[in-house]
Amino acid sequence: MITDETQPIANGLKGNRFAKLVSYSLHPLLMPTYGFLILFFSRNYISTFTPMRIKVLLIAITFFFTFFLPAVNTLILLRIGRVKSLEMELRKERRIPYSITLLYYFPLLYLFYNADFPSVYKILILGATISLLFTLLINNKWKISAHTVGIGGIAGAILGIMFRLQLDMQFVFMLSLLVAGIVGYARLKLNSHTPAQVYCGFVLGFVVEFLLMIFYR
Repeated sequence: MITDETQPIANGLKGNRFAKLVSYSLHPLLMPTYGFLILFFSRNYISTFTPMRIKVLLIAITFFFTFFLPAVNTLILLRIGRVKSLEMELRKERRIPYSITLLYYFPLLYLFYNADFPSVYKILILGATISLLFTLLINNKWKISAHTVGIGGIAGAILGIMFRLQLDMQFVFMLSLLVAGIVGYARLKLNSHTPAQVYCGFVLGFVVEFLLMIFYR
């Protein structure tokens, strides 16, 4: 039986290169950046009427605050022995990295809400911040999957944008669900989570972003 504190069995990790590749390339820290990449480089009028310099600026700022800075801090924590590996298999190892990452989201929110950006851009970051906060709180008692929280947020945001702005993004939405399934499979394959932790993570990310896109003004 897999418990919250059960580490992945070494033999189970051998040969799971695909699952590891998925886990690293679709890391939760990259999800906000991927969200803007999807929005800007799929066929929709937001992408058409947003100047390229603004696209590049938003992607760069998002990447810096939500991936680069948290990644550097995680490497420092690894160096000083506060986490045993970048995978952070143990629930207690995730508390400090999650907390530090959340702190970086607040100046990013400040920048977005004080700039003349469309509300959809602001909601993407707000949703990611709220999802991370819930993930941190839940992690104090239960090891929810941050990977599926992230990809669930992408799927929920896409569906919410479709309703909010009447955009034709059905293919992108279906693709996001397929990717979510692959991410969930990878986390289970690596014995990093139980099925419940994977499913609840997806539902959390999806519901937060979708509801914000529908109701937040």
